[in-house]
Amino acid sequence: MRLLIGGSSSFIFHLKEFSDTLNNLGVESKLVFDADYYDGFPSRKIRNWLQTRKKFNKLIDEFKPDAVLIDRQRHFGIGTLKAKIPLFVLLRGHYWSELYWNKRTMYKPLHKRLALWQWDKLGKEIFNGATAILPICRYLEKITNEYVP
Repeated sequence: MRLLIGGSSSFIFHLKEFSDTLNNLGVESKLVFDADYYDGFPSRKIRNWLQTRKKFNKLIDEFKPDAVLIDRQRHFGIGTLKAKIPLFVLLRGHYWSELYWNKRTMYKPLHKRLALWQWDKLGKEIFNGATAILPICRYLEKITNEYVP
């Protein structure tokens, strides 16, 4: 089995340990920083807003993963769904509560609300298309079942 792991910069250290362990157990895995291969609006880097899937597609063609694991709901997951590769989402926090509070606190200006709206759109598509959502604890398992039956 070949597992491609697309991670965020804040969690890459932990995913590296996971990837190394899988490789030691005989599961071929490759860990990449997701935004290096597929990013788009909204992104802090404006030049990434018009990024194509060319780099992502090359990665898929060369590594040929049987499945993809992601730790956040961004463009890398959308690319995986479009490539029709099984997608597993590692859920590390209460995604829906974060959205709720972001809307009511930090993301009130129009440009931030647009970004939040797009992130929510990406999240819904990823959660609905994922092969499995893997919450890190039982509490999140219960919450996930409420939002994504």
